[in-house]
Amino acid sequence: MAAQRPPATSAANGNGQGPRPRILRIGVLLGGKIVEERLIRERVPVSIGQSMQNTFSIPIEGLPLQFTLFAIDQGKYSLRFLTKMDGRLSDGGQVNTLDALKARGASNAGDYWQVPIGDSSRGKLTLGDLTVLFQFVTEPPRQPKPMLPASVRGTFADRFDPRLLVILAISLLVNSILVFSAFFIIDPDVDGSDAERAYEQTFKQDTFAVTMPDPVKVEPTPGSAAGSAAATKPADKPLPTKPSTTKPDTGGGRNANTAVSVSDQQAEALLNALTGDVDPNGHSSQDMANRRPGADLAQQTADARDAGRTVSIGGGGRNGSRDGGGPRVGTGNGPALNGPGGTESAGGPPRESGPSGRISVSDKKAFDDSTLTPDVVLSKILAAYLPGIKRCYKEYLKKDANARGKVLLEFGVSESGRLVSGKASGVADEVSSCIQNLMGTWRFPTPKDKDGSATTASFAITLQLVPD
Repeated sequence: MAAQRPPATSAANGNGQGPRPRILRIGVLLGGKIVEERLIRERVPVSIGQSMQNTFSIPIEGLPLQFTLFAIDQGKYSLRFLTKMDGRLSDGGQVNTLDALKARGASNAGDYWQVPIGDSSRGKLTLGDLTVLFQFVTEPPRQPKPMLPASVRGTFADRFDPRLLVILAISLLVNSILVFSAFFIIDPDVDGSDAERAYEQTFKQDTFAVTMPDPVKVEPTPGSAAGSAAATKPADKPLPTKPSTTKPDTGGGRNANTAVSVSDQQAEALLNALTGDVDPNGHSSQDMANRRPGADLAQQTADARDAGRTVSIGGGGRNGSRDGGGPRVGTGNGPALNGPGGTESAGGPPRESGPSGRISVSDKKAFDDSTLTPDVVLSKILAAYLPGIKRCYKEYLKKDANARGKVLLEFGVSESGRLVSGKASGVADEVSSCIQNLMGTWRFPTPKDKDGSATTASFAITLQLVPD
C-alpha cells in the first residue's frame, strides 16, 4: 500500500500563513507604450491627473488636475470613470463596456460614474493617447533588502585601517605631551621667578620726590571773632592713631611708607607760595585771596558795582589832569537805542521797511485715499514752510504794494514722503515761481493705504494772499 502524501500547500502560501491577498496591479500606457506599472499593496485610493500629488502623474490634455480612479468604500474598491472615457470592464466572466455600465449597474455622481468591482475584476480605460490597464493579482512576496554575505561584510573593526590608527594614536600622544609641558614645565612662575627678576633689573620704576614747604603757624588776632573762639575753645585732643593695615607693596607702586598726605596748614602754605603775596599774619592778600572759596561773595559784588559806577581820571599828582585827577561820576547819555529810529539812531545799519502780507488758507483737497490727509499736509506747510511763502510774497509787495489774490499749490507726495510734480500758480508769475522753487524741498509723512503699504497721494491747496 502506497504511503500517503502530505496535503499540498497552496501556491500562494509561500510563508505558511494562509493564502496571500489579492492586490491591484495598474499599468499606464501613452501612445501604445507602457510608461509605468505599479502594485498597490495597501488598500488605499488611487488617483490620476496632471498634479504631482497623484498616485500616477500624467500631464496630458483633457485629464483633470486630480481625479480618484479607484476609491475605497468599506474596504472594497469602486471604479470611477469620466463621461468622456471609453473602455471595458470584466468581473471574471462577463465583459461590459463603459456605455453599458452607464445604462445599468453604474451610478452617476455628476462629473463621473462609479461602479463597484471585486477581486477578480479587470479592465481597460482609454482617454485620448492615455490607456490604463488594471487587474487583481495575488500579492507576490516582498523582496528582501540585498545584503552582502557575512564573510564579505566583516566586523566594525575591519572598517578602520590599522596603519591610520597607529599614526593617529602617536599624534595624539605627542600633542598631549607638548600641551602638558607648555602648561606645567616650560612656563615659569610669575612671582619670584627668573623672568620677574630680569624684568625688575631691566625696567626701573619711576620715582618722584615731593618736597612740601614748612607749615606756617596761624595765630588769630586778639579781639577778633577767630581769636575769641580760639580762646574759649578747648585744645583739640590728638586723634588716636590706628595701626597700619597696609600690606607691603612688592610691585613697585605706592605703599604706606611713600604715601603723600597734605594737611590744611600745608595747603595754606602752598597757596601762599603760588600767589606770591603774604601778609604779616601769613595770609595771602589782594586778588588771589579774594578768589578763595571762603571769601565774602556779597562784598566782592558790591565792590565791583561801586567800581563801575565811578571813573578815575589821573592819579592826583602834579602831572595829572587839569581837574586835579579826582574821581567823577559819569553823567553823559549814550546813543539812544529806543528812539523812533531804532538801531539807526545808535549808528547801526538802517532797518529794512516795507509792506508785509497775510496768508490764509482758502481751500484744501485730496485726490487719493490714504493716511496722509489734507489736514496733515496743511499743518506741515503752516508749521514749517509758511515763512518761505511769506518771504516770496513780501519781496513782490516791494514792487506792487497792492498785489493780492490766490495761489494754487498742486503737488503729489511719493512713497518716501518727497514732494513731486509741484506747481504753483496765481497772483503773479514772480511769486508763483518763487514758491514753486521752494516746494522742491518739502517733505511730508509717508502716505499709506488701507493695508498699511506705502503709496502715493495728490493734493491741491489754495492760499489767500492779502497785503496789510
